[in-house]
Amino acid sequence: MKIERALGAMEKYQTSKYMNNGYGSVTCTALFRHALQHPTATTAENIKEFYLNQLYAPLTRLVEKHPQLSLAVADFDKPNVHFVRLDDFDLASIVSIDYPSLFWDEGTALSTTISEETDREFDLNDHTVPLWHLRIGVHDDRPDECSITLAIQHAIGDGSSVAIFWRDLYTELNKDSITAPNNYTIRSNPEKPLLAAYEYRQPPKPNAWDKFSLTMTEKLKMYLPQPIKQYWFPDGWAGDFRGITDKALARHETDIRAIHVDKSIWEQVCIISKKQGVTPHAPIMAAIASAFAEIWGTDQTVETWTPINCRGFCNPPIAKDEMGNFVGPYVHMFTPASSTLSFWEKAKTYHTGLRANKYEGAKDANYMTTFNYPDDFQTWWYSNWDTNPMARSGGIECSDLGRFMTEQQEKAIMIDSDYPSWKLQGLWFAQSSQMFTNALNLNCISTSDCMYGTVGWQRGSLDESKVERFGPLVIHYLKMNCQ
Repeated sequence: MKIERALGAMEKYQTSKYMNNGYGSVTCTALFRHALQHPTATTAENIKEFYLNQLYAPLTRLVEKHPQLSLAVADFDKPNVHFVRLDDFDLASIVSIDYPSLFWDEGTALSTTISEETDREFDLNDHTVPLWHLRIGVHDDRPDECSITLAIQHAIGDGSSVAIFWRDLYTELNKDSITAPNNYTIRSNPEKPLLAAYEYRQPPKPNAWDKFSLTMTEKLKMYLPQPIKQYWFPDGWAGDFRGITDKALARHETDIRAIHVDKSIWEQVCIISKKQGVTPHAPIMAAIASAFAEIWGTDQTVETWTPINCRGFCNPPIAKDEMGNFVGPYVHMFTPASSTLSFWEKAKTYHTGLRANKYEGAKDANYMTTFNYPDDFQTWWYSNWDTNPMARSGGIECSDLGRFMTEQQEKAIMIDSDYPSWKLQGLWFAQSSQMFTNALNLNCISTSDCMYGTVGWQRGSLDESKVERFGPLVIHYLKMNCQ
């Protein structure tokens, strides 16, 4: 193994969660129909061999292209934490099979699989395998279909990275016929360099005033008497039940519910959004705010967090197909006064704020470059237990990956193959619950005709009867306002 490079600030930020059980994995689950049928009435090992034979060559090409897919983290609990590149690894060791699995049951089996994979912990002491895993669901009733869930350790990639993985793999699966290998060893590509971390790619950076303002705000939140602090920094919604603050017991423990917005609704969302002068992401946020108000009441302020893809803010811009961590935040407040706004007024207000603050979000991603690893990160994480009544900062995160493939990319697959040997049936993006920060998340991705989402939360932090209503209500508000 070769020492590749030290972790950047955002990569340290993600790795630091491993030491406090604060976060699991980022996942993306694809449902496929494929030309070859898997063997039926057989063993899980035979079915696994079938899929390894299908996936080996396409994944070999992905590993050659993306150095992140050969990485492990060494010295994760030391100041010199760094990436190492594996010389090779056994594909069979990072693929598991669920047989039989009712993978097409969005309400139960699919949601359970996604929950378990987003709850996955990668062993950072294990340097025999990379920091990603594939879980395949199959059933004899559908021998030409399967689900495949990709789970990655957040240190090697952000949400856009899992979309990049699936775009490339989907393309590779439909390129040519598959030749079964003698074994399933995949070798890394030493000719492909691991590029520098975000802060070294000339992104926007906080100036002295930005840093001073942030420091003063944090100090005021920490030391002001509670009545004064509550006046200047009112507590937003942070869940229904206080988090566990025993370090020996506290853990993210993610629950997921998979949802999707049908073609008839999603097409109208896209059409009406264009007429309203906003992207389809804006009505999703308005639907989140509306669903929240109906379930938790209109008298509460809820803070929403939107991850921003910062690749385009660097100089030169980072390639759209480069895996890595390039994410900044946009924070928006839906206050009790927001409940008086119409649905599209909420969407437009949010859209305007997001567009105006993307550059600031790209700067914010660099605030932790001065943190000493690991101590400063752990101090920062655990400070949430002391400064927040619910032991988490709270709010709702909506990570929206947007359109999975452009029309040109979809046409290219059709041109390369008279009929795609692998056809995408659905796609669900998800991530672990955040033990110290957001109380609820909605992660989404869209295809040419549908939007797929996952609602996630830390088990025990929310009233389950309430959170079960949340996803269906988001869909209801989209349908009701986009007819």
